[in-house]
Formats: sequence, structure tokens, C-alpha cells
Amino acid sequence: MITISKLKDNFYPVDEIDGNVVRCGDELPKTTIYTYFMICNAPAHSPITVSDNKIDDEFAKLVLKSRGCEGAIGLTKAELAPNSYGFSHVLYVPPQYHSELKGRLDADRDKVTLCIPIFKSEFSGSETLEEFTELRKHVVPTYRWDREVTPKISLRFDNIKTKSGTGDGYVYARFEQVLKEVENLLGDRDGFIEILNYKNDVVEIVFSKEEEFSWIRNRDDAAGEPILIDAIRAKLWTFLTE
Repeated sequence: MITISKLKDNFYPVDEIDGNVVRCGDELPKTTIYTYFMICNAPAHSPITVSDNKIDDEFAKLVLKSRGCEGAIGLTKAELAPNSYGFSHVLYVPPQYHSELKGRLDADRDKVTLCIPIFKSEFSGSETLEEFTELRKHVVPTYRWDREVTPKISLRFDNIKTKSGTGDGYVYARFEQVLKEVENLLGDRDGFIEILNYKNDVVEIVFSKEEEFSWIRNRDDAAGEPILIDAIRAKLWTFLTE
């Protein structure tokens, strides 16, 4: 069971915010990591939320109290009340999906639920451990509360002109990376780009002529729509975040 005494033995500084909510700091050379805890009585789970260099006690309380002392068996996505950051959801992460408190409070980790505020398009909520870890490591800076929307993008492509591609599998990519691959596809009539959003909807983009591409939803070639390269950014963003 997480207690204030245990937190004071493992963090500095430790500040009691409001009732059973505590803010703990890890002062590093270039930043400070703040971990907020809700202290819950055994055998309940203690929710935590983590911020990179940002103190916002009221927002942390909003996130923690959205779950209370209830644990999460698997990755769980739920709506979050309106807030100044614009986050629409919170992701409840069970201990087997995260590494928080490892090497510090190992005996209590199995009762700790990590609560991550997110934009709805960043995670589906059904990711495997490997997928979740990969997204956090390479795409979504989950501890930056001041981040911009970073949608989940699964990318598969083949470009004959540049001799590059992902093979038969998908890789996670950032929005600007996808736009770069669209630009690289200009003039390549044999290449393609296939994109999955957080809902697993799929769109394929293939080069047609000059500055024009074909936008194909749900692998239905007959329903392909012509689209100019200058219009792809806005249309793709809507597809990824709607």
C-alpha cells in the first residue's frame, strides 16, 4: 500500500496537495518529473499521473479522481471532463503496461494504476503492451501535458522510386513523416501509401498524375477520389483525428 511515509523515503520534494492527493518531484539536470499520487486504503489501487516539468495540481486532481481508487485489469480508455489542455480522454494503464516506481516501490506496484491524459486520436485503448510501449517511446510524449495532438498513425508504404518501404508490416509514424512520404510518392505510379488511424480505419494514397493523387477508403479501388497534393494535409488530419 502506498503511504505518504513511503513517498517521502523515495522522492523529494513531497507536497500534500489536497486531502489524499500528493505531489512528488524528481529533480533532474534539465527537467523535473512530477508524479501525483492519490493515497488509497488497502486493498484499493492507488492512481498516479506523471508530468514532465509541469505543476498543475488542479488538473492532476481531475485526472486522478476520474478513476478514484479503482484499478484497471487491462488498458482502459475513458472520457475526461473538459480541461484547459483540451485532453478529451484518460488512459488507465495497469502495472504490467508501465514501469513507474520500478526499483523504488516494487512491493506496491501491483496496486498502482497510471493515468495518462490523452487526445482521443492518440490511442485506441486496445493496444498490446508492445504497441503501447512503441507509441509512447517514438510518437506520443505522454508526460508532456502541453503537447499538441499527436495522432496514432500506422503506416505501410512502398516507393519504387526511392527504393524504400515497410514491407508487409506497419510502422508507427508521426504526421509530418507521412506527409514526407506522400511527397516522395510524386511520379511513382507503382508505389502506394496505406494508413490506419486510431479506429483502424484505412486509407490508401496512390499517385495519379502531375500533382494529383487518388484517395482510396477501405481498400475500395472503385471508390477512389482524386485529390491534389496541397489538399492532402487537411484531409489526412481529419481522417486521423475525427
